[in-house]
Amino acid sequence: MSALETLVNAWMEAERPRIRYMCQSMRGEHILLSFVYEDTRELEKRVATQAQTGVTGGLPRIYDEDLIDECPTSPRIPVTPPPMH
Repeated sequence: MSALETLVNAWMEAERPRIRYMCQSMRGEHILLSFVYEDTRELEKRVATQAQTGVTGGLPRIYDEDLIDECPTSPRIPVTPPPMH
């Protein structure tokens, strides 16, 4: 378990991902970790490229980060935080 923790911590330190969702489950004797994340370096690179080329406002409001964080995917699905394990 400590080897897995060390590996995940090293990845997070090196890559600095912006983790949106994390799930941990057991498969027999194995631990399955799943991450949904943004690559912040890629995001920073895109922002820098847009600043250099003068491209602004290229995405409609629906893609703004605040809106995505606040709205469920369907009005019938309540907004709930991911489980904390």
